[in-house]
Amino acid sequence: MSKTAYLFGEIHGSEAVCLKEFEIWKDFYGRGFRHLFLESPYFYAQFLNLWINSEDDLILDELWADNKGTAGNSDFDKEFFIKTKLFCPKTVFHGTDIGHTYDSTGKRYLESVSQDSEEYRLAFENAEQGRKYYEKWQEKCGESYFEGSREKAMTENFIREFDKTNCDIVGFYGEAHILPEYGANLGISENMCSMLKKHYGEGIKIVPKLLKNLINPLSRTEIEVKSKKYAADYFGKIYTPYDETCEYIEIFRLKNFGNDFEGFSKKENFIPEMIYPCNINDNDVFVIDSLKNGKSVMIQIFICDSFSEDYGKITTEIVLEEK
Repeated sequence: MSKTAYLFGEIHGSEAVCLKEFEIWKDFYGRGFRHLFLESPYFYAQFLNLWINSEDDLILDELWADNKGTAGNSDFDKEFFIKTKLFCPKTVFHGTDIGHTYDSTGKRYLESVSQDSEEYRLAFENAEQGRKYYEKWQEKCGESYFEGSREKAMTENFIREFDKTNCDIVGFYGEAHILPEYGANLGISENMCSMLKKHYGEGIKIVPKLLKNLINPLSRTEIEVKSKKYAADYFGKIYTPYDETCEYIEIFRLKNFGNDFEGFSKKENFIPEMIYPCNINDNDVFVIDSLKNGKSVMIQIFICDSFSEDYGKITTEIVLEEK
């Protein structure tokens, strides 16, 4: 039987992305799709399948406690699952990542199923993928070897799960696993999607090239910069778990600013396009509002003014002082 995997490249922890992903999944669900593939471990998805058929949210709360501080553990991700349970209750989750949280979620799942079962075997193998990966991480941090091994494992896990289905599926994965050029930025010579295309050919569809191509502003507002007010598009919050001092950032794109931000000196600080939940264009000006140490830090101004072979388009922070 011919079947298709419709894959979307996301950034993690973004309010705008999670809202759009639910719209996408609800639309596919309404068209008869039931299988949703995620950048999550096998045992994580198995718990989600138990949770979606349960009467309470105890299992989901336990998963969130296990994954505290990770990129896919924002309030928006949790809201995605809660809305999926409410509006798409026959969803079947498939986790095809390596076994992150193998010593918490993985251990608990292994304790909950029979050691003679297929579920136990797959969960154990998945946990071992995670354990070996993090051992390599500690040994070879910064090198591409272990990232490449993760892509290979993710590909094998995906093939196993996709071959089990007899229908089309939808998948949400980080951009580095979907687009070759984004994977190269992380030192990945061949990412998951590249390998899947070799295996399935036209059965793998990237729609669209990036999920951010579909995202519109969540709202429109007004921001004051240097005593002048500007209209702005608001693209929501992005959780930043890798910066312990920063809980999240909020992204605004200014409109009708003319040449007001020309001639300012620049800092070395920059944000690559892959961090933004929206498309960015040359000369765009963004206001970044960070919540650091429980206090709002306003404001940082970033201008899209350069291109990097490693990161693509780059927005550079300018110094807000007199020219």
